[in-house]
Amino acid sequence: MRYASNLLLGLSLAAMASAPLAAQELSYGGQVTASLPAGPLSSKDWLDGQLGGGAGVHMVIGFKGGHAIVPRFDYTYFKKSQDGWDRKVQLFQVGADYNYFLSGKVNEGPYAGAGIGYGSSKFERNGFGYSANDTPDTAYVAASAGWMFTRNLGAEVRYTWSKYKPELYGQKPDIGSPTLNASCIVRF
Repeated sequence: MRYASNLLLGLSLAAMASAPLAAQELSYGGQVTASLPAGPLSSKDWLDGQLGGGAGVHMVIGFKGGHAIVPRFDYTYFKKSQDGWDRKVQLFQVGADYNYFLSGKVNEGPYAGAGIGYGSSKFERNGFGYSANDTPDTAYVAASAGWMFTRNLGAEVRYTWSKYKPELYGQKPDIGSPTLNASCIVRF
């Protein structure tokens, strides 16, 4: 798994280094996100549908015709405290998206996208004198739609899906971790 994250990071860095040669436009940005867990991650055993938050940074490598590659880093945090138990899930994801701007111009108007990447997580569960945590890694896939209202300000809805297997209390359950993210985007 570590090999895959190193490979992805290396490919992202190579793309960023070669991008100025072929790219028509480069911009950098960040996003603030409200996240809703779905699937097993939102079950009563984990987050019970509790809203989480996140932040991230990205670079837009724009090409002619409204095509763009977007290397990105995202952090998402969820917490639930109930019935004497504290549950925390943190997701760290690095990857790249392909975005297509319907206007034919990067950073202008509506766009659709898809992405892949690699994520590390931290699952923590504490209560009644017991504590367990684990940090499993896995790949993720994403689909998104957004709108750049101006060249510097936009909004995006992004769905990511991954499956983690944290080892907690001697068990190693499969926890599908899809999240629906709504973000405010700022680009420079």
